[in-house]
This record gives sequence, structure tokens and C-alpha cells, in this order.
Amino acid sequence: MSTDPFDVELEDPIPQVALFADSRMIGQALTNVLKNAAEAVEARRARTPKLKGKITARLVAEDGRVVIEVEDNGIGLPAKDRDRLTEPYVTTREKGTGLGLAIVKRILEDHGGELELTDARSGQGALAILRLPMASAPRVEGAADAVSA
Repeated sequence: MSTDPFDVELEDPIPQVALFADSRMIGQALTNVLKNAAEAVEARRARTPKLKGKITARLVAEDGRVVIEVEDNGIGLPAKDRDRLTEPYVTTREKGTGLGLAIVKRILEDHGGELELTDARSGQGALAILRLPMASAPRVEGAADAVSA
């Protein structure tokens, strides 16, 4: 694994959005997606050492939803069994458990959201799109944490 840093950027502008969610669980989902992106970039850099690795995160509000996109220029998604990547124990990595994306999908579904995995918009790599419903009601006593961005 390369020890050279690579670019990780959060695109501007960042909209003011809020959602009602378990912040710890949403944090876990984001951690898993970012970890996958970093590992994909490192796998591609192992084959192409001069490659400048890059991960870009975007936060947008669209149609009453908070959308978080994480795009990388890593090895990309496999052509075979791509639709199974969110199933438990399905992995393309030699030492992977196959639980990371399954956990992300479950967390998003538990929050009324969804996960989409597709090819990067620009060049080789992958794009993970996390969609969650935007908060529209005031917080109720005992409700999940409000998460703002």
C-alpha cells in the first residue's frame, strides 16, 4: 500500500440541510463508504504508482432529500455481480468481509433512505450515492438525533 497522500475534497457550496437520524449510524455508513473509496484508490495506485488518487464528497439537497455522494478514481466497481455488492459476505477484496456496503445499505434503509453504487462520472472509479429524507418536522421528545450539515 502506498504511503503517499491523495486528495480528499468536499465540494462547495455545502447546503444547509437537516435530517432526523441516528448520528452514530450515519457516521458509520459514511466511514464505510469513505474507507471503501480509499481502499479502491490504493488498489489502483498499486497498479499505477504515479496516479494521483482522489476522493470527492458532495452534499446536495434534492427533491426533499439529503444526498451525499462519494466519488473516487480507484479501481471502480466490478462488472460481474455488481448488483450483489450490498449483500452480506459478498466482496471483491482478498481480505474483505463483505459487510461494509451491506451495513451501509441497511443503515440507509432503516432511515428511509437508499444506497446507489455506480461508475464515477469522470474517468475510472466509483460513485456511491447515499439518499436520506430531509427533516421536515420539528424534533419530538425521544426522537432520533437531528443531524445538520
